[in-house]
Amino acid sequence: MILDARGPASPDEVWRRYLTPATWPHWAPHIAATASDTDVLGVGGTGRVYGPGGVSVRFRVDRVDPRLRSWAWTVQVGPVSVRLSHDVLPAPGGGSRATMRAEGVPGLALQPYRPFALAALRGLVTGAVATAAEHVQTHPFVFAPSHVVPGRLVGVTPRTSTIELGPSWLYVAYGPWRLVTPRTNVASTHLTGDYSWLKTAGPAHLSFADHGVSFTPNADAGVCVRFHEPVAVLDPTGVLVHPAATLGVRDPDAFARTLVDEKRGAGG
Repeated sequence: MILDARGPASPDEVWRRYLTPATWPHWAPHIAATASDTDVLGVGGTGRVYGPGGVSVRFRVDRVDPRLRSWAWTVQVGPVSVRLSHDVLPAPGGGSRATMRAEGVPGLALQPYRPFALAALRGLVTGAVATAAEHVQTHPFVFAPSHVVPGRLVGVTPRTSTIELGPSWLYVAYGPWRLVTPRTNVASTHLTGDYSWLKTAGPAHLSFADHGVSFTPNADAGVCVRFHEPVAVLDPTGVLVHPAATLGVRDPDAFARTLVDEKRGAGG
């Protein structure tokens, strides 16, 4: 399960709220109180989150990356451990996008938690903070007429699909599917095309040849992006991961050059 929400709060402010457990009840409606062994989260930190009716869960912080504004923790719910990864991305035109990915458990099992998590993410990114917007490029998908209706049936439309390139992140929304990975994880790109309609129309597709994922609302041309570390998309628990993603983006050549050149310029 990969969820995200966009709002006007700056990435730095959202990151501060994430790392300060005392603020969690203010933006997460299902959190009544927190208890942490430190005021600011750090690797190895532990604590408890209290929900309605006195229900509580234990947590341990596994990773904190200030440069990427990314962190992960393991939450213990009875005998079940769930690892949650959180990233803060700048949004086009200002504000931020907060993402959450649950690992190690079937997405269906977490569906009851989905509305609570979405409400928390939306609360997290609310509240405008006056800071300079970080540079984020948007790259639209190209929808062929033959792909419009099949895409609409599964929620893939030009309005629900986009590619965003920020200073540190590649973010892809394709209807209900999400791909979120650091720019440094991009290994290479190459142009592809002349796809089969059956392998591109409708939802995101899995390649049975190499387990790559395809976001291609046209059969003509796109960019294949290969990763150093495979990414989770179709199976967000991480059991099935993808070494590459094909993106049916407008102007594939310019997108491929931008992705690789800016990554190098950022030290990737």
